[in-house]
Amino acid sequence: MLLKIAWRNIWRNKTRSLIVIVAIMLGLWAGVFLTGFSWGMYDARIKSLIAKESSHLQLHNAKFREEYMAKYVIEKQAKFEQILNENPNVKAFSARLVTNVMLASARSSLGLSLSGVDTTAERRTTGLPDKIVEGRYFQKSGRNQILISRKTADKLKVGLHKKVVLTFQDAHKDLVSSSFRVVGIFHSENAAYDETHAFVQKKDLDPLLKTQGKVQEIAVLLKDDRQMAALQTELKTVDPNVKVENWRELDPLMEYAIDSFDTSMQVIIGIIMLALAFGIVNTMLMSVLDRVKEIGMLMAIGLNKTKLFLMIMLETMFLSLIGAPLGMLLAWLTIVVTGKTGIVLHSMKSGLEMMGFSNTVYPSLLPDQFVKIGITVFVITFISAIFPIIKALRLDPAKAIRKI
Repeated sequence: MLLKIAWRNIWRNKTRSLIVIVAIMLGLWAGVFLTGFSWGMYDARIKSLIAKESSHLQLHNAKFREEYMAKYVIEKQAKFEQILNENPNVKAFSARLVTNVMLASARSSLGLSLSGVDTTAERRTTGLPDKIVEGRYFQKSGRNQILISRKTADKLKVGLHKKVVLTFQDAHKDLVSSSFRVVGIFHSENAAYDETHAFVQKKDLDPLLKTQGKVQEIAVLLKDDRQMAALQTELKTVDPNVKVENWRELDPLMEYAIDSFDTSMQVIIGIIMLALAFGIVNTMLMSVLDRVKEIGMLMAIGLNKTKLFLMIMLETMFLSLIGAPLGMLLAWLTIVVTGKTGIVLHSMKSGLEMMGFSNTVYPSLLPDQFVKIGITVFVITFISAIFPIIKALRLDPAKAIRKI
């Protein structure tokens, strides 16, 4: 009986009830879609970071991470490569020479990190050829070829087929200079990465660095993220002098950004829920005050406080049960559609690239995030109904009946 009374009560003033339902629906849609948009942006950045830059794991001589000198190579490289070759979860790995260099043209110079790569392994691990926007990838038969970014090319004022001079310290701390010819110009979605990286072939850099075939870095790309911790633990046992770090440890700023994302999303959802709560409180309070005489009559003929509590609570829950699913459905549809088409932010392209984000965002949301938001809505609804219910329970039936 209470269910029927509560259901009829919310439709006695259809305009007011519909306004609350629409407010709940739009509030939820905004909250869920904003969360999906932000998560899509971070998710794309994480995938790009792993697939195109750092990979899942990187191995370095522990001292190399502290001093960044060419002499700190990975001594047990063969053992590590054997483990990686035998692990079925390893998609690809790339053993690299890495050193800081001064890169100079006839008109300018700058410092950056130079990687000496195996052309085939690097193609599989980071898809380096896919980033080339001008020129070509390395030719195995060619010598002293270099790939630089568009930003580096602009700063040095050089183009394809031009020579640049690399100056750096070899493994014996002697200064070495050598000229390389630009064969390709790359561009990624991370401006900071472009400004600080250049690539040559390992076979050209090794004799200059005098590392005798050993490398300073091994990047490992996995098939399944969930196996990362197990492989990291296994690799750490091989050589205590080698530091095995995952992508979170390699990029603490990204780790901080992810943590900040969770916090900021909770704040945004909290603000939306607070606005939603005030809307529900206002509507239910008006509903109670409009029915003071009626509630007084019900109490006078035997409606006890428990049943009155349940009646008003059910009215509030009905409004949420209509508005919340509609809002969730609308948000899900919006995320599904824009998740396939993408949202292109042309005007923010340069700013996003400075932070490493793509200017095309594909919103996405995990199922558990939908569930969390749905539970939050029902909790907020329950809490919002408390104040109007208290006002109703405090009514004196004798005075309420005489109220005009």
